Parts: sequence; C-alpha cells; structure tokens
Amino acid sequence: MRLDLVAAAAVVTLAALPGPAGAWTRPAHMVSAAIAYDELAARDPQALKQILAIMAQHPDRGPFEVAAGRAVGEARDRRIFMEIARWSDDIRGGAYDHPTWHYAFRPVIDRAHPPKEPARPDPIGAAQEAFALNARVAADPNAPAADRAVALCWIFHVLGDIHQPLHTAQLFSRDFPTGDRGGGLQYVRAPQTGEAISLHWLWDDSVNRIGEPEPAFTRGRDLQARLPRSALRELAKDAAAREFPAWADESYRLAEPLTYRPDMVAARSAAEAKALPAAYLRDATAAAERRLTLAGYRLADVTAALMSPP
Repeated sequence: MRLDLVAAAAVVTLAALPGPAGAWTRPAHMVSAAIAYDELAARDPQALKQILAIMAQHPDRGPFEVAAGRAVGEARDRRIFMEIARWSDDIRGGAYDHPTWHYAFRPVIDRAHPPKEPARPDPIGAAQEAFALNARVAADPNAPAADRAVALCWIFHVLGDIHQPLHTAQLFSRDFPTGDRGGGLQYVRAPQTGEAISLHWLWDDSVNRIGEPEPAFTRGRDLQARLPRSALRELAKDAAAREFPAWADESYRLAEPLTYRPDMVAARSAAEAKALPAAYLRDATAAAERRLTLAGYRLADVTAALMSPP
C-alpha cells in the first residue's frame, strides 16, 4: 500500500513547480479538528476510538508525542486529534511532504485588467486526487495501520485546505499572466500588526492565530455555538460523505465576488503593501469562519464514514 501511495504521488505531484504560500495556518487546522472531535465524541465515539488507535501506529510519532506532552485521557486524545490536522504542515520539506496536495487552482480573470494572452496556469495543484487516494487507503481495513495513519493526516488537512477560497482559485491579470498563486504573490498589511503579508496568508490566518490546544478548542466551540449545523445550508446539499469537488466549487465561487473583489487593494511587493478596508476584513473573517466550521463538520462526517465497515 505504501508503494501505491508513492506511485500515485509521482503522478499527481508537480514537484518542480513552486506552490502557493501555505494553507490554513496550523492554528486554524487545529480548530477544524476540534470541531470534528466534538462531533465524533457526541455522535460516533467508536469512530473516534478507531482513528486514535490507527494514529498510535503512525510512522512519524515524534510530532504527536510532542503535541500530547504530559496530557492524559481525553486531553491527550484531543491534542492528538489536533496534531492529525496540522501534521501535513509540520512535515513540510520532509519525506512525507507533497506540496501540491494542498490546493487545486481554477482561474479567476481580472476583467478590468485581463492578461494580454490566455491564462497559463502555473501551478494547478492536486488536492482532489490526493483526497481520493488517501480516502481509499484510510478506508481499507486490510491496509497497514501506518499507511492508514498517514492517509488520515492528509484527509484531515486537505479537506480543511479546500474550504479556503484561495486554495481553489488564483487571479490572472496583466500583472499576473501566469496567476498569483492563490494570492501568494499579492501583498497587504496585516490588520493586527501592520506588517506586510500575502493576501493568501491574510485568509489563512483569519480564524485563529494561537497555536495552543485549549484556545483552539475554545475557538472551535465558539464557532459551533454561533454556526450550528442547522444554520449552514451548505450541509443540506451533502448527499454523500465525500463530495470533495462540490466543496471545492463552493470555495471557488467565493473567489471573484469576495477574495478578489474591487476593494481588495493589494501590491506586487511587500514594500508597497497597503491596509485593506475594514469592510473587506470584516467580510473575509466572516466567510473564513463559516468555511472552517463547515470543514470541521464535514471532517467528522467523512472520518465516520471511512471508519464504518464496508
């Protein structure tokens, strides 16, 4: 099974091409995992138990032991669960890294300043293929537990990433004829510090910025209270547990009217970065919170389905 993963990665990974700048930040991924943990603990504790048993066989145990620290019982389980979601970022540049698994770009054309030539995407990304591949491994009770553990980490992470609009879209314009890599090449000012950051990072960092476990769980429960399942009409459209293309499409449809809307004032260099309007920041934060909460609920649904007997 491990050889199957390596072979598939060779097909879908465009290793020679640089990818976009990051994913949801690690603290944000921890929030989506916190939501999924609460959901599984309440609705399917057996699936939660199975996931934790598989993760005990993970071939890269170091990050999980560091995350758990001296915690015991439920606190330890919760910390392990959050590490599952962020592991794919923690091992960037290592043997298990697949940079193009974090995104799946489609073009957004700047209508006011279109590129002089037809859009030439660079790069595109392989999140959808990665999700399907890892779902097959994670659901296979005959696969080695180590392979299933790695696959679960990627499912947690890629499912979260695809709910961020700038993991599904990149702008093509006169300034970016080969794409802005999901906002990774455009710069704005961080509203908290005033430092120059990429537009992509602004979105990644908009839900949670504290990488400690308890604040992540507090943030997750706050989002569940404000955005319960019943308030999210998108969930009513989930006819099956693995509608990954539909979830990516939801994110993509936010890109032009929201992430790249006219009041998004960005620069091509950090030195020229400007502050974004308050209205843009407000709407971006609200949208990011909704998307990350959806990711948490869907992560619970997906993992429960993967742990169910065939």
